[in-house]
Amino acid sequence: MTSNRERKVWLVQSRELSIITDLLPSNIGRQSLVSSLIEAYELDSLCEGIVRVYAATKSELISYHDKEFINFLLKVRSDVDAGIENLEEIKQYIEEEMTKTDDSLVELEKFGLLHDCYPFPFMGDYVKLIAGTTISSVKTLIQAKNYDTHNIVINWYGGRHHCHKAKVAGFCYVNDIVLGIQILRKSFSRVFYLDLDLHHGNGVENAYRASKNVLTCSIHRYDIGFYPGSGSLKDSSISSVNIPTKRGLSDTSMMYIIKDIVLPLIERFDPQALVIQTGCDGLSTDEHNEWNLSIKCMGSVINHLLKETKNVPTLILGGGGYNHTETAKCWTFITNQILQNEEISNKPIPEHEHLDAYEKDGFQFWTNDNTIPKRMKDENTTEYLQQMRDYILN
Repeated sequence: MTSNRERKVWLVQSRELSIITDLLPSNIGRQSLVSSLIEAYELDSLCEGIVRVYAATKSELISYHDKEFINFLLKVRSDVDAGIENLEEIKQYIEEEMTKTDDSLVELEKFGLLHDCYPFPFMGDYVKLIAGTTISSVKTLIQAKNYDTHNIVINWYGGRHHCHKAKVAGFCYVNDIVLGIQILRKSFSRVFYLDLDLHHGNGVENAYRASKNVLTCSIHRYDIGFYPGSGSLKDSSISSVNIPTKRGLSDTSMMYIIKDIVLPLIERFDPQALVIQTGCDGLSTDEHNEWNLSIKCMGSVINHLLKETKNVPTLILGGGGYNHTETAKCWTFITNQILQNEEISNKPIPEHEHLDAYEKDGFQFWTNDNTIPKRMKDENTTEYLQQMRDYILN
């Protein structure tokens, strides 16, 4: 493994962990695409180290989450898990039997486990491991505290920003971000949380509404009927900043927000640690079709933030993203940017076990779809962006 002079970069990466994470109903199979593409470009070998992940304990989970809620998530569901011997059987079972459970409807409703967030095979293991990825990442940052470098941990498994204290929501079954920030706060007095997902980071914001030492900032799509329906500009407070955008957010508008709103906020708050949730559902290639961002813009956002917050320990997390191959490309590109490696070329994607997933792209990393923006009107006018800036910063 090699070490970068300016940055020390650690990566959460595990084949076994990816297999469990692949079971999340909203993103079946996505994590293996992400981890295998990163390995195909040999980016894992350029990192300072691979973070060793363990399953979070119940006591760690209830350090934030409600005990009754966690007990319900972790209970053994033999009717859901029974007879599963390998991954292919698990996937088939999810498709055919995903709504079968011996839990009562009253309990399921109470904890949000109906409709989009239903129980799925090995859900308890998933919850413990996803929480464990971010807890392990944070502990790695803390252990590296005395290094005279910019210490960065990349955890594409984490970033579940919608889960509440006692209820699942928005495909998020545990709030690993809050659990991680709680531990960060023991070693770093002020933590700045930035949410780049298409959807409002309501779960994290709600957890820190009364905090003076954690500032949450969410850039998201906001409109009547758009999930989760929160995050208006006027709902901002001393501990939470909302940057509600309109449809068609472009690369130019996003960079304006980062440079002219977010970075001044970071400078003013003067954090000792930075946490960034990097959801990919705002890409122009995502099925939501709400924002018009490119992979290169997402990379530029992270690169610019890291350059301007040099030596502030940083945790990079995943999040939404429903075009799975494009999400894998985006997070691979960002990993490459963080490592300050040479640009990913126009050569075909390297041979690896999931190469067939990119057949529709001609096995190319860069395509017309992810390099040329859609003809989508950016409703975020210069006037609107400046009005948000003035409201937030003045």
